[in-house]
Amino acid sequence: MSGGKARAPAERRLELFEGLLECLALEPDGLDAFRGRSEADRHGRIFGGQAIAQALMAAARCVPGAEQAERPAREIRRAHSLHAYFLRPGDPAQPVRFEVERLRDGRSFHARRVAALQREGVILELLCSFHGDERGYDHALPMPEVPAPESLLTPDALVESQRGRIPPECRWAEAPRAIEVRHAVVPAYLGGEAGTQPGANWFRTPQALPDDPLLHQCLLAYATDYCFNDNAARRHGWNGPQGPPSMASLDHAVWFHAPARCDDWLLFHQESPFAGRARGFVRGSIFTRDGRQIASATQECLLRPPPR
Repeated sequence: MSGGKARAPAERRLELFEGLLECLALEPDGLDAFRGRSEADRHGRIFGGQAIAQALMAAARCVPGAEQAERPAREIRRAHSLHAYFLRPGDPAQPVRFEVERLRDGRSFHARRVAALQREGVILELLCSFHGDERGYDHALPMPEVPAPESLLTPDALVESQRGRIPPECRWAEAPRAIEVRHAVVPAYLGGEAGTQPGANWFRTPQALPDDPLLHQCLLAYATDYCFNDNAARRHGWNGPQGPPSMASLDHAVWFHAPARCDDWLLFHQESPFAGRARGFVRGSIFTRDGRQIASATQECLLRPPPR
């Protein structure tokens, strides 16, 4: 509160983003180990994207050349892929210890495994690989046609337009988030209608960032967990006769195809090609404003119908 008035959503978003940057500033906690804190989470659990971003940061700090942006391009090592499993719910009130295992250091590739631990045990296991710049063949998907971000409602305007449609168990979605997201397709958790239309949203950080490739990669990984599973749930409707489905992220993977800045608008185009056996699968492609594909992501989630 300031002067007796609630802070504006944009002001609150900037405050949350500054808190996220603090969460990514991990503290050393022994040999190849780091300690981090968590964002305040409206679910009472650690946001999966935050844990992935922190684990990637921990891994990179144990890779020669991954942090030094001023090095010659041939010496810089950037993450090219990560694969994570969510093993236990994380408690945002507890610190998280990230233990890094150096699996391999080759001439071109460096592989690391990261375990994120709390008192209850390992909450996330991440395997990632880093690669230097090399020349090679090029091809990519064309960017889908999606309305420009300036033509879409701001996050707070979208919430206001959806008053009365947001499911009661999704009131957390009304609060600002650290990253600004503008939806071309309204998510089910914001009261969007059921349908097979691919999801699409633009996202960016609320302030300009330094030229730090690692920071931009971590923030990109963080943002790929936003509303991803919604694509599986939205095909079946959120508010059926028995109520909402039970959902939880099971695993997550990101491939970083090319460098990109998260303080410029990025398009996250998403779809759910399959659901079955109480699991939903989603995949997506990320593009820059000028149409370059710079990343891909996949995720599987628990998608359990409510009991009859």
